[in-house]
Amino acid sequence: MRAIAVMAVLLTAAPAGAAELLSVSVVHDDGTYTMTSVTWFDAPRLGVFDVLTDYSNFRAISSVYTDSRFESPAEDGTPRVFTQVEGCVLFFCQTMERLERLENSADDTIRTVVEPNNSDFHHSEATWQLTDERGGTRVVYQVVMKPAFWVPPVIGPYMMKRKLAKGGEDAIQRIERLANASTADAASLRARGLSGFETL
Repeated sequence: MRAIAVMAVLLTAAPAGAAELLSVSVVHDDGTYTMTSVTWFDAPRLGVFDVLTDYSNFRAISSVYTDSRFESPAEDGTPRVFTQVEGCVLFFCQTMERLERLENSADDTIRTVVEPNNSDFHHSEATWQLTDERGGTRVVYQVVMKPAFWVPPVIGPYMMKRKLAKGGEDAIQRIERLANASTADAASLRARGLSGFETL
């Protein structure tokens, strides 16, 4: 499921001087899961923002994404994104698809809201709040989701949290590297007096 995949990306502690997991929680109540994390990246906020909103390149973050792309906008012009994720927790494996509205506010807030009729979730709403901190970026992430498929009772908050911490070790480093590379590329273009469109 995309929420678990993204949490796996965001919720893994790393060596000193790199990305740090500051807190994480997973709560289950009557079929609804609430996952919250606070993570620090040793990368500029704009770079982290670019990576987390580059849905055409999510496989560079984690192999759990089998498909990710921008779809046609909603009728009101709001961007929409599609993701397909394959993942396993213990013996339970699932392929999950999600079509969401992408609602960004400036370059510090990302919000996605699922379209239930086109997704494997009755409800899902996620937010990423990015702030400058310690020369890097603090990311507060929360997702509230209710799957439209059966989840075995044994797959509770403890097992989910354990899976997230174990599975995201490489991905969190990739976000940081991609964010720093994105920032360096943008700086290089500015130094040459070019925009991204002029390089296409």
